[in-house]
Amino acid sequence: MNAANAIAPRKPTSSSSSSSEQARLRRIQDFALALVLVLLVVAGGVLRGERFLNYENLKATVTQASAVGILAIGMTFIIATGGIDLSVGSVLAFAAIAGGKLAGSGDLAFLGAALLAGTAAGAINGIAVAYGKVVPFIATLAMLTVARGTALWMSDKTPISVSDLETIRWFGAGQVLGVPVPAWVLLSVAAIGWVLLNQTRYGRYVVAVGSNREAARIGGVRVQRVLLGVYAMTGLCAGLSAILLTGRLASASPIAGNFYELDAIAAVVIGGTSLAGGKATVFGTLLGVLTFAVIFNLLTLLDMRIEIQQIVKGIIIFAAVLVQRKGA
Repeated sequence: MNAANAIAPRKPTSSSSSSSEQARLRRIQDFALALVLVLLVVAGGVLRGERFLNYENLKATVTQASAVGILAIGMTFIIATGGIDLSVGSVLAFAAIAGGKLAGSGDLAFLGAALLAGTAAGAINGIAVAYGKVVPFIATLAMLTVARGTALWMSDKTPISVSDLETIRWFGAGQVLGVPVPAWVLLSVAAIGWVLLNQTRYGRYVVAVGSNREAARIGGVRVQRVLLGVYAMTGLCAGLSAILLTGRLASASPIAGNFYELDAIAAVVIGGTSLAGGKATVFGTLLGVLTFAVIFNLLTLLDMRIEIQQIVKGIIIFAAVLVQRKGA
């Protein structure tokens, strides 16, 4: 049986009705999250007025959220397969240092090294999970320590300046039509992710693997290739985030991206992608990223201590998981 035929519905059945119901629920969930985001912006305006609604503040909020947002888009695909990637923050740092080591050779060398290093680290994760049958949690936890350690070793624990790389600086701190370049990059990655997940055969395979891996395999899906693909793609996203973050800070830091993996996972969960796999929404992830960004920007403006912000983040994640379990 052709794999596409095995996965794609052909005529109205109880299965297609179920899919329609899931799509309707997903739209309701996206609308609810968008409403929460609007209410947060209104609340921020009421509590902090011009200080919050200032264009420069909103621009900075989106810019800071972009690196995590790109990681979260990639993470959406991994979680859709029922996996997880704890290493993306460390891979980001590794990719930044890999690019920084070639900073003297120019912008293109930095771009190529960062993207290649991120993709390679992600592919190693994918090989371990898909072909080595290593549990994603363990495989990516190992990569977390290896990538961070390698970044510290390669840089001698010292940030590498890229202030003379104009293209990299533009990616991190430039503007197009008054909108930060990182925001454009985030929107572009989200658009590509949405099309890939919702309009391509590969996207259907990703969801099918997360729904029932054995059924997908019997249906003709090359499960191992799908898994390798999602981890490599997330590594590529980490490399891209490394470019944006390095450009914004004007230096490649071996401690960059610390705990970004938790922020990315939290945004994906808040957005409505199921931790159990088989259900994913890129648009929801984007809303989750923006919701988190607005919440923590508001908490910062309210002079909340970082410890309180971490507690708030934990409570939000816990609540989101509870809601998912109730709706499962």
